[in-house]
Amino acid sequence: AKHCQTVAEKLKNSFVRFIPVDFNVDSLDDKIKAAENFVPNQPSIVLLEGVTQYIPKSSTSDTLKKIQSLVGPGSILLVSYVDQNILDNPTLVGPAKSCQSLLNLSASVGEPWISAWSPEEFAQFMKDLGYEVMSDTTTKDYNESLMIPLGREMKAEQITSAERYDTAKLL
Repeated sequence: AKHCQTVAEKLKNSFVRFIPVDFNVDSLDDKIKAAENFVPNQPSIVLLEGVTQYIPKSSTSDTLKKIQSLVGPGSILLVSYVDQNILDNPTLVGPAKSCQSLLNLSASVGEPWISAWSPEEFAQFMKDLGYEVMSDTTTKDYNESLMIPLGREMKAEQITSAERYDTAKLL
């Protein structure tokens, strides 16, 4: 049982807050405002991972605007999004079979990927919302910069760069 601690339990301290949000039911700003020790308009780090592909682009825009209204300038947003190529030309982001499996799996559980961007389109989208993208990376990038040096290289057939990971700063 000791080895089954969640990330939230392992990182529990006075500065880290995990705020689960069901975007189909919950109000993001209400959930954040209700979080213990949340101080509005202060620099914060916000993680929005595995969300944008499941909601319309307009909902992603609304979500990022709500975050912007709650945190202070200089806040950091860690956000993932899906590369448009997985829908248009899957072989550009990984093995076609792996890409199709990802799409099929998400659709089969009632959560199809409905939104995707090119890296350039997402950077402009973020800029238009008042964020500056500082980095845009993929699983392939992580494999090359982190995993290989650690001797834990992922095999090419295991890598899809369908999901991209951005670090952005609120201006």
